Amino acid sequence: MPYTLDRAEILHFAGRHRLSPALRDGAPALVGVGEPGERCGWAEFFAAMTARRGVAAFERDDPSSFRLVPRDAASAAAGAGRARGPGACGEARRFLEALRGRFPPA
Repeated sequence: MPYTLDRAEILHFAGRHRLSPALRDGAPALVGVGEPGERCGWAEFFAAMTARRGVAAFERDDPSSFRLVPRDAASAAAGAGRARGPGACGEARRFLEALRGRFPPA
């Protein structure tokens, strides 16, 4: 399962599968209609993710696969530098591509 800190990728995953941000016992979760969890906004979701020093792990085609994984464990599993995001410029490029209707591969 790939790991990511890329907020755009997490937002796209949630949108594709009609999931909403929520908190379960203070941990960020993506939930569908009728699933348990305290619905929240994206700012709260990402703040909880940062506070727990976690990264997102999910399979693109499986809406139930979203998990929060400790950043240290993800770094060890993925190799040095792989769990980090694309940086500010890379994120800005991805945002502009998404805005233009083109979604570059992660």
